[in-house]
Amino acid sequence: MNELTAFIEGGQLSVSRLLLQHYQTLRMSSDELVVYLQLSDFASQGDTFPDLAVIGERMGLAPTQIYELIHQLLKKKIITLNSTVNEQGQPVDHYDLTPALSKLSVLAVQQNQAALNSQETNQRLSVFNQIEQTFGRPLSPLESEIISNWLDLDHYSAELIQFAVREAVLNQVYSLKYVDKILLNWQKQNIQTKEDLQAYQKAHPRR
Repeated sequence: MNELTAFIEGGQLSVSRLLLQHYQTLRMSSDELVVYLQLSDFASQGDTFPDLAVIGERMGLAPTQIYELIHQLLKKKIITLNSTVNEQGQPVDHYDLTPALSKLSVLAVQQNQAALNSQETNQRLSVFNQIEQTFGRPLSPLESEIISNWLDLDHYSAELIQFAVREAVLNQVYSLKYVDKILLNWQKQNIQTKEDLQAYQKAHPRR
């Protein structure tokens, strides 16, 4: 129980998962990561320029080794060393740890964009594959261009195109021209999503 109490009273340090997952992407070594976490721990307690010897004791490394690790973090722009003037007019140094967070934010944006691009590519391929399977043959270059124009110029969603193809099949028409007419008609009715289409079909049931 005493050990548990000591653990709880010791407090906790909040660490970004992105940092733990991608520190190597930032070209940080494992020791540099631990030093960064040590600096973060001291900063959370209000000490933004801790004694490197204390960090060395925590990590079992000599102060010179900690100094070199700090130097590498500064060189890689993971942290910066800033100086301000206190109320007594004396210069005060402190480590700024936010550059790492800025780099991680950029990385997160890039990952999200890559995921969106991948999703868009998959949806695009699914449209072409669905139409080929529905028509039972490969698409001609002209047909591929028509579909690309739907996506890139008309900005029809992949989902809406697929619904239009299904609508054409229900009417036993296997023609992109007919699908195009369906899409144009839906556009005039301001149908842009699956929900829009369902609402329209509910209000205009088949006879």
